[in-house]
Amino acid sequence: MSKAVDFKCNLCGNNKAKQIPFRYEFKGRYLWLYECNACKLRSIWPQPNSHEIAEMYAANYFTEADSATHHMNTDYLALLNSGNYADGVAYMQTYTTGGNILEIGCATGNFLYALKQAGYSVKGIELSDFAVQYAKEHFNISLINRPFDEELLGKEIFPKEFDVVVMGDVLEHFTNPTSAMRLVQTILKPGGVAIIHLPGTLNLISSKIAFLVYRLIGSQKTMHIPPYHLTEFNEKTIRKMCAVAGFSKVIVKHDIKHPNEIPLRGSWLENLIKKWLQYPNYFLTKRFGVAGDRITVEAYR
Repeated sequence: MSKAVDFKCNLCGNNKAKQIPFRYEFKGRYLWLYECNACKLRSIWPQPNSHEIAEMYAANYFTEADSATHHMNTDYLALLNSGNYADGVAYMQTYTTGGNILEIGCATGNFLYALKQAGYSVKGIELSDFAVQYAKEHFNISLINRPFDEELLGKEIFPKEFDVVVMGDVLEHFTNPTSAMRLVQTILKPGGVAIIHLPGTLNLISSKIAFLVYRLIGSQKTMHIPPYHLTEFNEKTIRKMCAVAGFSKVIVKHDIKHPNEIPLRGSWLENLIKKWLQYPNYFLTKRFGVAGDRITVEAYR
């Protein structure tokens, strides 16, 4: 590694890694992206503590709009309230027409409310106090307002309880996603499925070229937003994590945003190159199903 850190990969336990030229500037310190030398999982290190993570998902995470963040020019709450949940219910019906559904990281409960209206039995887990209160006031849904970990087992959630567990853009936020996936496997019924949606921006051609250039010039990409994504996945690492967690069958699908839809947060030159490279990447993903900026995983118990 470039500098000494107390690194330990949560997937394979290895303590040796190489530093990727990507970091967050957060509360007066740098949090770097490291790639495990053994399994190649990429993790932010050092990680923010539990108090800092709770602060990251306070009310302003949902209510403030900022083009420099992943919420772009529309606040997250508005995006949630404008979602087409009829499509989400129809999508869920391709897996099961009834039964018990758990959504981890369910935000304000919009999707759970739509599922409940469609006749599903639902539970939701959400770390944000603001989102939990919003769900109660607007949808009359009581969410589990605690981290998703072993402390919930036998109290709020139970082994073999759920037909489907949904994790939409949430696994990358966990400090220990491997432990989370083991718990998901435990609470699924035999034959049940975890549906996991992940960002894969660092798998794009533009990101790979950018990292190469940064290494050559001895520089790095610095993000000035909170470190929401603590793990960066690709197909190989999410497959390995699912295998370690005990899933019997894993299906991975790639998708990609059209060049006109990608977020552009860099300099004009960075934005121009990123958008230009998205065109060949778009063709590659759509034609061959690889190197996408969106990854969907079906993990069956």
